[in-house]
Amino acid sequence: MRVLIAIVLAALAAVVVGVLLSYEPGYVMIAYGTLRIEFTLFVFLLIYLGLLLLGALTLWLIGRMAGTPRRWRAHWNVRAERRAAQRYTQGVVALAQGKMQVAERVLEQAAQGPLALPSLLAAAHAADQAGARERRDAYLQRAADTDPQATPAVLITQARFDLEHGDYERALASLQALRRAGGRHPGAERDLARVYCALHEPDKLLRLLPSLVSQTGMDPALLEQWAAIALTGVLARGGDKPMAVLKRLPSGLRDAPGVVHALATAIVANDPQTAASVLERSVKRVYDASNVAAYAAIIAIPAQDRLHTLEAWLARYGEKDALLKAAGKVALEADFWGRARGYLGKLQTRAPDPETALLLGRVAEQEGRDADACKTYRDGLQRAANPPTLDENPH
Repeated sequence: MRVLIAIVLAALAAVVVGVLLSYEPGYVMIAYGTLRIEFTLFVFLLIYLGLLLLGALTLWLIGRMAGTPRRWRAHWNVRAERRAAQRYTQGVVALAQGKMQVAERVLEQAAQGPLALPSLLAAAHAADQAGARERRDAYLQRAADTDPQATPAVLITQARFDLEHGDYERALASLQALRRAGGRHPGAERDLARVYCALHEPDKLLRLLPSLVSQTGMDPALLEQWAAIALTGVLARGGDKPMAVLKRLPSGLRDAPGVVHALATAIVANDPQTAASVLERSVKRVYDASNVAAYAAIIAIPAQDRLHTLEAWLARYGEKDALLKAAGKVALEADFWGRARGYLGKLQTRAPDPETALLLGRVAEQEGRDADACKTYRDGLQRAANPPTLDENPH
């Protein structure tokens, strides 16, 4: 729109000038020494405009020529980026296909371009898969030298390699260096938890748990496992009160079945009543087969009391395998042969296994049914020698 307005105004100006010059053409004289040059005003204006256009064109050409090296550099940079991207893609594809030598060679070529950092990290993966750890470490060092901001990525990658190869001390050194460098690295914290588990550092794992719990997308089962490991490890050293250690766990993990099981296992020898109470509260809140078995095994609690609790859970959760076996064991312990036979018989019919068969043999023996006892014992031994496949025993 503005261009159109400018053209219209220029046309109007030309018309006005033309009309004025038709009445009074005027003239322009240029004198230099004895030289005299005269023009009509119209011709002078044409020459003046021509010179302006020629000057503008000259300046434009000079600018274009001055910018040519820069444009050429930009052109070659684009070509280099495209070539590096192609080689990087080829290297990653070769790495995924298991062609480690090809991947390493192509990725090393790609590292000469603008994709140096990802190419070197991928080349380190290829060298590691090929078993060339010296070359792997050399690639990682080059990656660290490429960009100071690449240090976290290099340290995380180094720690992952060491974790895969079971070199936990070296992995710990890399992860500690990463923490000293500052910043929050959720993946590195998860790796650090694995290192603490492998190196039996329950105190450090316990201190790390709140940070792990705050991460989004964390596997609850893995958090529960780490919490149980930390609790068990701290209590195994002695000197710490179990409930005090439990309170050091994040609140969301204290009632997890795995943590409750670890706590009960740690205190059952010295305080069976508390262990039983902890397990009772947990199973009443959420069913867990391992906690059912742990509760049934606390022989310091009278068998009749345990059986009463187990039968209440049967009424609450239904005839689950772990409950049937636990109730059968405790009924056998309490000399309630009929109830033991009923629970164990249902379990053996639905999910036969050697232990249940041997328990049923003990029931038959106690009831004086020696022939049935021998047959049941024999069945249990046969099942122990020839365990069923998954297709034979879907339970």
